[in-house]
Amino acid sequence: MEKLWEYLIRIGGKVNMKRFFAFAMVLIFLSSVLAGCDKNNSKESNINWAIPDEIKNIQVSYNPVKYKAEVPHYDILKGLGNIENIAQFSGFSDDQKSMIEENGFVVLPGKQTKMNYLYDSNEYLGIPNFVTSDVVLHLYHQFYEKSLFYVENEYLAKDLEQLTDRMFDKSVIVFEQINDNKLKDIQKKNIAYFLVGKMIMAENPDIDVSVDSDILDLAKEEYDLIQKASGYEKSPLFDADLDYSQFTVRGHYTYNSLLQKFFKTMMWYGFTPIKLMNMETEEFYYENTQQALLMTYTVFLEYKGSNDIKTWNNIYEPTGFYVGQSDDLNIMDLKELIVSVFGENVDIEDSNNSSYHDKLYEAVKNLREPEIKAKITNAPVAKEFKFMGQRYILDGYIMQELMDPYLRPVPTGLDVMGVLGSKQGEDLLFNNYQPQKQWPDYQKNYDKLKNEVKSYKNEIWQSNLYNGWLWAIQKEITEFDENSGMPVFMTNESWRNKSLNAALSSYAELKHDTVLYGKQPVAEMGGPMEVADQHYVEPNVELYDNLLWLMEYTVKNLEARKLLNDDFKDGAEKNIELLKLLRECSVKELKNENLTEDEKNKLLWIGGTLENISNSYSFGASASDKESFSIEQNDMIIADVATLGNNKYLNMGTGFFDEIYVAVPVEGKLYLTRGIVYSYYEFVGDKRLTDEEWWDLQGLKKVKEDSYEYFRMEEPSKNLPDQPFWVNIFKSDSNNVKIESLEVDWDKINE
Repeated sequence: MEKLWEYLIRIGGKVNMKRFFAFAMVLIFLSSVLAGCDKNNSKESNINWAIPDEIKNIQVSYNPVKYKAEVPHYDILKGLGNIENIAQFSGFSDDQKSMIEENGFVVLPGKQTKMNYLYDSNEYLGIPNFVTSDVVLHLYHQFYEKSLFYVENEYLAKDLEQLTDRMFDKSVIVFEQINDNKLKDIQKKNIAYFLVGKMIMAENPDIDVSVDSDILDLAKEEYDLIQKASGYEKSPLFDADLDYSQFTVRGHYTYNSLLQKFFKTMMWYGFTPIKLMNMETEEFYYENTQQALLMTYTVFLEYKGSNDIKTWNNIYEPTGFYVGQSDDLNIMDLKELIVSVFGENVDIEDSNNSSYHDKLYEAVKNLREPEIKAKITNAPVAKEFKFMGQRYILDGYIMQELMDPYLRPVPTGLDVMGVLGSKQGEDLLFNNYQPQKQWPDYQKNYDKLKNEVKSYKNEIWQSNLYNGWLWAIQKEITEFDENSGMPVFMTNESWRNKSLNAALSSYAELKHDTVLYGKQPVAEMGGPMEVADQHYVEPNVELYDNLLWLMEYTVKNLEARKLLNDDFKDGAEKNIELLKLLRECSVKELKNENLTEDEKNKLLWIGGTLENISNSYSFGASASDKESFSIEQNDMIIADVATLGNNKYLNMGTGFFDEIYVAVPVEGKLYLTRGIVYSYYEFVGDKRLTDEEWWDLQGLKKVKEDSYEYFRMEEPSKNLPDQPFWVNIFKSDSNNVKIESLEVDWDKINE
């Protein structure tokens, strides 16, 4: 074309002007046609399929210490007469004394809302500290939850709003590019989908957008159902029953309005499915697949100089490090499918070309299947696409495989503990709850899962923080017999139940912290003059080894992603030092070696250490949001972990922290020590509870007066569920213990 124009200009002075202008008009017409062709083909040239470079996790070596337990056997005399400091305590009932005599310990009801409070009290009363494994499990929960809060609040919420706005704008652009009316109708659903996201982020359905009224009405209907969050309703957009109670904001997302919007929007992108194929009959949902392809195409479509896969990955990748990868198909899966079926220079109209139908069918058929498959009667299991899918989690897979809609719809945390290796949990399952009698296939499924988990190498446990936490919980349920060389109090059934209580409580905290991301299983249905000098650490060496690795792994990888501030780093450093101290003290206890004065002092001041670490995490989380932490939050949590149908949910939670009294051997003598442990709850309820609602049930009221807030303790609600029956093996139902404090010399107080 350029050469023709050059030729025309060159001959312009040598030909008749009338012919010259006629020839020029023809060239102008041809130029416009070709320009139009270029414009029509632009939809093929402005797709950028490049994906962000994979972030490789920094590996941290796992080096467990070698030790041999050689604690001599000891007996506790009737009446506790051979415990050196027993005169300091009064008020134990006869049954409680018997529990100490027989088991070496007893747990009594407590009213502490944070773990460090009891150890602070011990320091000033002169009571020897018993540092429990519950403490370090709880510390990891605090680091995990507060660092995740910080990442979401500081970074991910902004990325999510940008991604939502751009995906809405580009969905409209794609709609305008499409010529086929049937494909246009499908694309309208994607416009409505991201319009719902915009409404949630704006907290208002009446936003200024130029879309057809039917699209706007569809989005408003979905928005209203999300705001009501009442349970199963027919989705106007997906033409399927969805459990809108999932949009009940809970966990740490209740702390501020930004994270409330973030929660609902991420739940919208992670929970709502586009079904591609019935996995049982291989029925192909062609129009749904076209919708998923159009949505994926839109992500990679360049707009104002860039596509949106980087922003999408900025959200998906760090949350994947915390929780794991999507269980259902996502953008990355569909991107590979598009390129393999249509090629990189795809035309958006190609998905409606019948010549591609069979190839597309085979490609969808060969896509990976989900591991966590809801068991709902009369509802087929499907391969589903989700824009930001909820994640595969091992325990969710375990629970799902051990549920049956008719015979065993309600799972239990003991399912997970048993499969992870708890003999005590397994014994309670099969001898007390007896799911094998309800459902004959339970035993077969359970054994299969147990063997599968037993075969896992460290690489699986170390693949993300969620698995790493489960790995730590697995160490907590390690059991010891009378010939193990461990302290007497750790070698009986009562202690095994105590450890199970701690493991389940930590597990409840894990579920609480990841309530947004984990895919749920579904089926229907300063010092005194005389200080205590006999402190003791629960010698669970494997747990401290594991948590030490997990903390170092977490810090290095979050720091590499530039997702930690100085407060988190400071708290993590102190936490790591504490774990090293507890491990060293444990090994010495098991080898019958005396602790140094420095080690004794550090155990004496454990309450202050716990408070400093917790405060560092709170300061880190509040770096960009002071108001969310204006009041010291108490540490009781609740989480719904399984959906049972008929608006019923399996809940797990922790209540007030309890007191544990343990008779321990120190330098050839027995001393009574005191520590803190979780209180665990598991029950079926008719709503997804927030932490605040759980506190109310416990009798802890959050009161706002003028410019400050505080907690007021009242009687627990009559609706507060009971704890599992098996905690009564180690826990008494009353606490009337009085402690005679040691004399205090305030001039010698050690700040």
